[in-house]
Amino acid sequence: MCTEAEPPSPPAQQQEQVNPPLCKAQNPKPARLYRLVLLFVAGSLAAWTFHALSSTNLVWKLRQLHHLPTAHYLQTRDEFALYSVEELNAFKEFYDKSVSDSVGASYTEAEQTNIKEALGALRMAQDLYLAGKDDKAARLFEHALALAPRHPEVLLRYGEFLEHNQRNIVLADQYYFQALTISPSNSEALANRQRTADVVQSLDERRLESLDSKRDALSAIHESNGALRRAKKEAYFQHIYHSVGIEGNTMTLAQTRSILETRMAVDGKSIDEHNEILGMDLAMKYINASLVQKIDITIKDILELHRRVLGHVDPIEGGEFRRNQVYVGGHIPPGPGDLALLMQRFERWLNSEHSSTLHPVNYAALAHYKLVHIHPFVDGNGRTSRLLMNTLLMRAGYPPVIIPKQQRSKYYHFLKLANEGDIRPFVRFIADCTEKTLDLYLWATSDLPQQIPMLIQTESEAGERLAQMQSPNVAQRSSILEFYESGSGDIP
Repeated sequence: MCTEAEPPSPPAQQQEQVNPPLCKAQNPKPARLYRLVLLFVAGSLAAWTFHALSSTNLVWKLRQLHHLPTAHYLQTRDEFALYSVEELNAFKEFYDKSVSDSVGASYTEAEQTNIKEALGALRMAQDLYLAGKDDKAARLFEHALALAPRHPEVLLRYGEFLEHNQRNIVLADQYYFQALTISPSNSEALANRQRTADVVQSLDERRLESLDSKRDALSAIHESNGALRRAKKEAYFQHIYHSVGIEGNTMTLAQTRSILETRMAVDGKSIDEHNEILGMDLAMKYINASLVQKIDITIKDILELHRRVLGHVDPIEGGEFRRNQVYVGGHIPPGPGDLALLMQRFERWLNSEHSSTLHPVNYAALAHYKLVHIHPFVDGNGRTSRLLMNTLLMRAGYPPVIIPKQQRSKYYHFLKLANEGDIRPFVRFIADCTEKTLDLYLWATSDLPQQIPMLIQTESEAGERLAQMQSPNVAQRSSILEFYESGSGDIP
């Protein structure tokens, strides 16, 4: 019986090609491409989500900075007008809890002793006040405040004494505000603030109107006026002298002027002190040539400003954000990982519509505080912040403001108060310095004295300067010089 012959089997290699093994990958390229696309989409979605959260959710942003003590991000309150009512309502619960947490910490044994002594002094001060012994009462109130500067009862009673006896409603309102910051549920402090807030705001507004009037009077003087040119030149030297002096530079005004005019070294002074002066000179020339004409100030502009400030002192760190944590007295600036977000927020605020509605002095003072609070650089933060402040003032028609180095302690004290929640004393301090600077320009251009005086001098320097005054025109103006020397125009 015949059977049908089976077809010959194909060669082994050909059979393997027809039926490839299942374990062998058919085509790895499309799968790899698919994974790359999926990874890209996931990354883009994550980046968009992070941007949305960091741009719109105020509570979320503050929680990211919650590793800092509450006092170090209270400055966000001066930005409240930038946010909607819904955002503020969402923020209120978180903020109130943060304040309560930060002020509810237990006192140390030494602090408890001081508070006990302060409350005793407070009771004695109130008794003396009721007995009509105001001078002794004032000294005891001040003693109680020195012992317990953040105790709500001390702040409240001293504020009431200042308001009703000393008629210093501005300082009284400041103490009521501090008491409320420490104890938000204090009904007496709230009632006192409701009584004083509108009055103080009106006084602040009138002060700003007065500054505008003096600015307009200075603007009316033609640029070709010889006295104005001399005043600007002298103020330029004084601005650099005082700004580096605040940071500890020991150069005198005459030495500062000599370095800037001759570029010659001064014997007995360090290279760094010379370079600090030259760096300020570079930065101020950059402002005059570029920044004053710009519409918006960017992060790049601030970095360029800082690069010039440190250009001779530390060219490696100049124009670069710090890469490590720094500590400034009792203030702990944000960590280096937070700087990018905070500086972006600062740039948005700096160029926002809300900021453009602020009075120039308020705007410049807030910008100064915000930048120095972020503390984005290893060194040169104060000088850069003061330069930025003056850039904003110059754009509004004001001259660069000089903060006297002799008022360094007040300057840092008001910055500390701003860190604790009340920016207004610092703004008033800047307004005070602005007014003194305007007065100096107007004084210098009114009848052509030989030289614009220093804002504040030591007693020996003042006596020597007055002894040299021979012309009747200068003698007639000695009263304004005495005004600055005595410090009678200082903020209490």
